[in-house]
Amino acid sequence: MGKSKVTTIVVNYPENQAPTWVEPRAYKPYRFGLGKLSKNPLVAICMNPSAARDETSDRTVNRVIAASQKLGYDGWVVFNTYPERATDAANMDEFDVILSQENVAVIKEFLIKNELKEVWGAWGDLKYEALKQGRDAILKVLAEQDIKVFHFAPPTKAGNPRHPLYLKVEVERKRYL
Repeated sequence: MGKSKVTTIVVNYPENQAPTWVEPRAYKPYRFGLGKLSKNPLVAICMNPSAARDETSDRTVNRVIAASQKLGYDGWVVFNTYPERATDAANMDEFDVILSQENVAVIKEFLIKNELKEVWGAWGDLKYEALKQGRDAILKVLAEQDIKVFHFAPPTKAGNPRHPLYLKVEVERKRYL
């Protein structure tokens, strides 16, 4: 078995913020989504998953949780442009179209089922093709479902919404799409 692509650093969830939903439930080398389900969750679409799972969090997820609390949401959900787990996206495998399609299907089903009309674009600048292709497929579904994407200013120099680790969350939001 090769070296893990995911950090071994353990980060705890903030008090009372452990996820109530993880897809898939059993730990896999990919993750489609996780969150603390509620009537009004902050839904973020980040880059790709790292270590967060049902029992332990990671820095990115904890930043999404902090933003949800600051903005008055009663829960949080994190999806990603591509579902392969890797703390450093440079360590990801080649793009897997089936895995990407399954990721998009989970996101679409969740958003429709929960009647959500906006998501937080939080992927940052994407350097790898799998991340870009995954983002484009998600944006297509969001547009088809008339789901808006917002971000917190300022965008990156390339015009992308900033990743949660690299921004200060403010109440003021900007429309991405």
